[in-house]
Amino acid sequence: MKNLPAIIGLWVFSTALCHSQGFINFGFEDATIVSDPAKGNPYVYASNAIPGWTPYISGVPITDIIYNTINLADPAITLQGPPASGGFAPIRGNYFILLQGQWNGGDAFHTNTAGIGQTGQIPINAVSMTFWGFVDPSSVSFAGQTLPLTILGTTANNYNIYGTDISMLAGQTGELLFTAPYNQWNYIDNIRFSINAIPEPGSLALLVVGGLIGVWRWKRS
Repeated sequence: MKNLPAIIGLWVFSTALCHSQGFINFGFEDATIVSDPAKGNPYVYASNAIPGWTPYISGVPITDIIYNTINLADPAITLQGPPASGGFAPIRGNYFILLQGQWNGGDAFHTNTAGIGQTGQIPINAVSMTFWGFVDPSSVSFAGQTLPLTILGTTANNYNIYGTDISMLAGQTGELLFTAPYNQWNYIDNIRFSINAIPEPGSLALLVVGGLIGVWRWKRS
């Protein structure tokens, strides 16, 4: 892997330069926790907790999400943050999203999903998108088009690093949507656009194992 230093440098550089247009809060670090007094703990206003994002249950927008806990069966959008609950390791920074599809029961047709979406323009020079977590393979779409995912490696806390080619969508405006289907929990954090093609899985895995993934932390969303 004699070209690994070049790959590392190129990815760090390109991640810093490829700014999203209209998209915000891709790392979920802009959270302000405001409880909804009508529902009480653990419900918080989504507009404060995940600014920029719209939460959905079975495709219907909702105004409240759950903070720092989980639902045992019903679909839910939860923001996990300090102090982390349920034994979840942080993905990156202080906050990440956990999408809980309907779990073991509930509606007979198993259609209750949980999702978050945000509308914006993919940068005109973007070639790929990456994010960290665990998701169902068909969980991510843009403007209604499912984005095929490749696992590129793992993080220090053993979450996956996913990548997808978006070169054909560059410059387009639409909703970036993450959805957890029935019986699926999706963990999402650290979404990034890049001007470079997705590196070979082995190359990025070596980058993570070498501890250099932390270099990306200086640019927060």
